[in-house]
Amino acid sequence: MGVEAVFPKVLFSVGGIPIKDTVVHTWVVIAILAGLAMWARERYCTWEPKGWQLAIEYLMDYINNLSINMSGRSFPQIIPFLTTMITFIAVSNLLGLLPVFQAPTRDLNTTAALSLISLGACQAFGIKKRGFKKYLHTFIEPTPIMLPMTLMSQLSSRLSMALRLFGNVMAGEIIGAVMFLLFPVLGPLPLNLLSIITSVLQALVFTVLTLVYVIEAMGTQEEQATASEQENP
Repeated sequence: MGVEAVFPKVLFSVGGIPIKDTVVHTWVVIAILAGLAMWARERYCTWEPKGWQLAIEYLMDYINNLSINMSGRSFPQIIPFLTTMITFIAVSNLLGLLPVFQAPTRDLNTTAALSLISLGACQAFGIKKRGFKKYLHTFIEPTPIMLPMTLMSQLSSRLSMALRLFGNVMAGEIIGAVMFLLFPVLGPLPLNLLSIITSVLQALVFTVLTLVYVIEAMGTQEEQATASEQENP
């Protein structure tokens, strides 16, 4: 396996649209998670949960505790979304450690799509919590001159998230390929163990950043209290 093998390549075309291997591997991740979700749904138990269910509940509690530590309150409505996000990114990152497969997140298109999902979720949760007009008003606070800078800030923050995830995953893939070329037997083993840790950490970082932006979009308790006082003087 040469270093060039880690870069995305076109496998086939559908209606003139090229389909890269990262798209196919993304379908694999979706199939894995969907299959596990259907399997878990049939085996969900309220009393005496199994080990896998405890692991999922621990992950959800961990994300919920993060939101409490960051904002002082819980956001149960965003926990399923963030749990799905961290699971998808972690599985995508770890897929590259398996023979034949490649990590979908080594493609900037994939990480950019995840960043757009993060951006869209922030707008959706913000509008649902504050209302359409009040949320749009936050883009021009304290003066309408802030609108271009607010839009630029949101777009640049998502761009940095996409580049960070892509850069870390791609760097790991390239280093792993080089180690395999130099030491094909034992060289990649310790690197793979490190990749497992970094893959999960990168998924956590991306999810935590999304959580921060969602909390910001939904507003703090003080902002909501002020808005309520203005509505009901």
